[in-house]
Amino acid sequence: WMRFERSCYYISSFYISTVKNTWDYARQDCLNRGADLVIINSKEEQTFFNELYSVPEAWIGLTDSLTEKTWKWVDSTPLTTPSGQPNGVGVENCVLTHSSSDQGPWHDYPCSYNRSWICEIFVNPKTFPLV
Repeated sequence: WMRFERSCYYISSFYISTVKNTWDYARQDCLNRGADLVIINSKEEQTFFNELYSVPEAWIGLTDSLTEKTWKWVDSTPLTTPSGQPNGVGVENCVLTHSSSDQGPWHDYPCSYNRSWICEIFVNPKTFPLV
């Protein structure tokens, strides 16, 4: 787990470089860890992931699998900062973050692709104070 601001992140490829799987598998793995796929809320958080050069692409918690072209985070909040991608073409219902791309930081892909993933768990400052 790596800490950034008020969350901790588990990045599958940091620990076992060959671990890649589908979006559904990735989400279940996060839930099994008491976390969920990452929700990227700020430019700073996106920059944090972009600087992790060993993670060129990874599943994040954004999908339109419930309603086509209605992008929602795993906590059911809607996507409010579209950047050209995801664009919801065909069966591309799950989203990857890319560390380097000329089309923006996110891309939608079929959920069945095997990729790394990023789990996020909120850190309660009362339980784990920032030092």
